[in-house]
Formats: sequence, structure tokens, C-alpha cells
Amino acid sequence: MQHQHVMIIALLSAAASAATMAETVILNLEEPLEAGTYTGISNLRGWALAESGIAAVELDIDGQYAFNIPMGGAREDVAAAYPEFADAGVSGFSMAYNYKGLPPGNYVFTARAISREGSVATQQAAITVDRFIEEYISDVSEVDTSTVTDVTFDEASLTLNGLTVEGRQWNVAMGFDTATQGFQITSITDAEPIDVDASCVASQWESGNYTLQQGEVERAFRVRLPESYDPAKRHPLAVLFHGWGGGQGEFLNNAVVRAESDERGYVLVAPLGLGEEEAGKQPASWSFSGSTTGLDGDGLNAAVDGDTLAICNDDETNDYTYPSCDGVAANGCSWTQCTVDDVAFAADLVAEVSANLCIDAQRVYAVGGSNGGMYVWDLGRDTRTATVFTAVAAILGLPHRGFLDPPILDGGMPAISVTGTRDRTVPPGEWGQQTFTTTSDGDVYHYTGASAITRVWAEAQGCDTSLPAAPVDVGVANAECRGWSYCQTDSQWPPVLDCRGDMGHTYSLSWSWPLILDFFEQL
Repeated sequence: MQHQHVMIIALLSAAASAATMAETVILNLEEPLEAGTYTGISNLRGWALAESGIAAVELDIDGQYAFNIPMGGAREDVAAAYPEFADAGVSGFSMAYNYKGLPPGNYVFTARAISREGSVATQQAAITVDRFIEEYISDVSEVDTSTVTDVTFDEASLTLNGLTVEGRQWNVAMGFDTATQGFQITSITDAEPIDVDASCVASQWESGNYTLQQGEVERAFRVRLPESYDPAKRHPLAVLFHGWGGGQGEFLNNAVVRAESDERGYVLVAPLGLGEEEAGKQPASWSFSGSTTGLDGDGLNAAVDGDTLAICNDDETNDYTYPSCDGVAANGCSWTQCTVDDVAFAADLVAEVSANLCIDAQRVYAVGGSNGGMYVWDLGRDTRTATVFTAVAAILGLPHRGFLDPPILDGGMPAISVTGTRDRTVPPGEWGQQTFTTTSDGDVYHYTGASAITRVWAEAQGCDTSLPAAPVDVGVANAECRGWSYCQTDSQWPPVLDCRGDMGHTYSLSWSWPLILDFFEQL
């Protein structure tokens, strides 16, 4: 018992000693302000104190470490208020920060002061980031004040209604900021009226599975609404076409796809291709130029490998011909379904979605992977869909040999091609290669080269293709993108991009999906 009593006294003594040693850490985050709105380069600033001194001030954005904030700034006011802290006179931390580097939305900034002994104090500020289209506007000609319709005033703030920036009109509110002793932008809203009609207000669909009747065939598709979906506001729509044998979750199950689409307000629709309902359980597929007949586009390469007008070397390629293509397939190169017309389905699908959700008809995009990526090129070359889709994005998908037709509309259709330099299934070819490429993964299919198809589509945009495509900085380290200049478009990037990553036949959605959405939003 005496031994136990001694142990208890020792424990109480250690606890008292620890309490005595606990130091005081004080943190004051002065900017950003709680509930503040930020839209450009502004300050991150405040002050921090600790009895042992401050070792570092860190910043988290939405719970993720972002960077350290430089400290050591003179703060006579803090020294006067806390004379007992030796470093109070140099307790300030501050830096200039470009809030426009973040997409528009709500964020939680957390400052964390760490003492030299490891004690921590934190403070949060929930803020809103607003911005124009680009992160940084370097050319003053992008701003036109002559379009301002009126200026409204409210105490220490004013609003310019109809200010043109980057070709679009905005209502820009500015308020007097005591920290900078000047007027700062407090909000940016689109001046164009929200197009609301009865179908938007009466929207009944939610995220989930739906069907559409196409003749005698019931077509399945899955809808995913962004977390910010507003039935009275028009939203961009991306229709996602999976690869051969894939399904509706090929894109929708990806965390980056979901997060990026939520952040930018995209409605996602993932239809299911046909094939699985047929005898033999053939993989779900999308049919496009040459894939059902097995014939190439123009016969210019008829003698290659002995395959007259064929999209593959029939002798060295497995026969994947679907039962529905009996009488359609001209050889054993046929490999997609012939039950219904997939282009007609795409047009009907967008019409059905637009009738039940609030969709911006000027921002309807088609994204396809592999077989789906091959198929989306046809959407710009058919009268039924050329006016439905604003742009297409093909991941690892190129047309079959000889199918180099441009989009049918005057002015063309924007397109981004994402391919892998190590892809043996759909090889892009060399940069600038205008001849076809050939599969080397066990089958022997022939495809247009990536440079060949993007060049034809760039010509339709009025781009100068007399010189090779030049590198374009798209801010993605994983890919090299090239395009042509002097196009007849106001897009920030070339309207047709040929992007290639160091990868095989894999979507790499962690970087390809944000890149594709960035491309759409440059148009």
C-alpha cells in the first residue's frame, strides 16, 4: 500500500509539472475575414505569439495543408498589448495571395501557429472566392467599361453593372477596404440573365438511373446532379460514353470526376452502350464510322496487309462481329453493335435530359473513352448532333483509317484529343504524322493518327495549319498539348487540341478530366 501511495503522489506531481509547463499560444488571423469574398490578389495576414516563440505559421485550405506563411513582421500594436511576450514586436505574418488561383466557390482557410516547443493554436475563416474566367488577366484590353449600363451606390460600396471582362458582361461590386485603404472587389456575378423557363422550374429528375425508349430497344442511362444543382438555373451538361465493354460507372465512379464536376456545376449523364442484351453477351459498345461494316473510309490504303478497304488485318484480328451485324459486316473486322443508331440515340438523350433538367443548351459536351472516344468524333459530322453538342473530348479514341471528315457546320466544332504515347491499342502516332497508325496489342486495327484528325478539325475552325501544331501551356505537367493559331474563335486556348501523356491505354482521369473541363470552359 505504501508503494502504491508513492506512485500516486508521483503521478500527481508529474501532472502538476506538465500543467505548469503548458505554454500559451495566441493566434489572430486578420485576413481573410470570416464570410469575406475574395476575387484577386490580396493579403493573408495576422499575428501569432508563444512563450517559447513561434516556429511556423501554416495554412490549410479545406483541411489540406497548402503552405507556410512568412512571419517576423513588425507589430508594435501587438507588442504594446502583450509586453510579456519577448517576440511580440515581430509577431506578424503576411503574404500576398492570389485567391483567383482557386475555382469559384466556398472554402475554409485554417491558420495554424506552431510554437518552438510544439504547442499549437488554430483559427479558421470560411470565405467565398469569386473570379472572372481566367485566373489572371494580363491584357487591359480584356476589360471594357464602355458597356457599363449603370452604377449603383450603397454607403461605402458601388456596383458596375454590365462591365465587360474577357468578352462577357458582369456585375462587379466593390467596397472600401480599411486594411488596404482602397476599394476592393467584393463580388462578381454574371450580368447575363439566367434563362429560366417552365421546364427548368418544374424539373423532376434527381440523381439516379433512367431509361429511354429507342424503337423497340430500351436504353439505360445514369444521371448525376452536382451538389449545387439549382432547378431554376441552367447548368452545363457532359454526356459520358464509356469504352468497349465498359459501363455507366466508368466515369461516374471516379472521385476526381465527381469532385471536379460538383465544383463546376456540371450535370453528368452516363448512358450504356448496346451489346450485352444480345446472344453471346457481346460487350456494350458504341457504333461509329467503319466499326460495323469493317470497311475503312476511303480505300486509299486498300493494299495494306492485304485488307482491301478494311479497318483491320482480318487474318490477324479476332472476329468480334455482333449478331446484330449479320448482313452489315463486310468482313471479320466489324466489332460494334448494329441494333440501333447510336448517333440518333445521342440526340434523343440530350433532348430527354433537357426536358427534365435545367440544361444550358450552349454548354452541352460529349466525352468518350476508348470506343466511346472514337464514337464522339461522329457527333460533329452528323446533322442530328452537330447542333446539339458544343464540343467533344476523346480520351484514347481516334477514328478508323480513312475517316478524316471534318465537322459539318461552318466554323467547325471544338475538340480535344487525349492519347497515350505508350498506347498499343489506339496508338496516336508521331507528332505531325498524317498517315494511319496500327494496333499492336494482339489485334491489328488501323486508326487515323492523332495529328491527322486534329489538323482536319482545326482547319474547319479556320486555324492556320500550314505550320506544325505548336505546344500550348495548359498547366498540366502530365501531358503535352499542341494546337494551331489564328483560328476563327475567341477561345482562350486553340479550339482543337492534341494532348498526349506518357501512358498506355488508360484514362488517367486524375489529370485528363480537369484538363477536359478546363478546355470546355475556355471556349
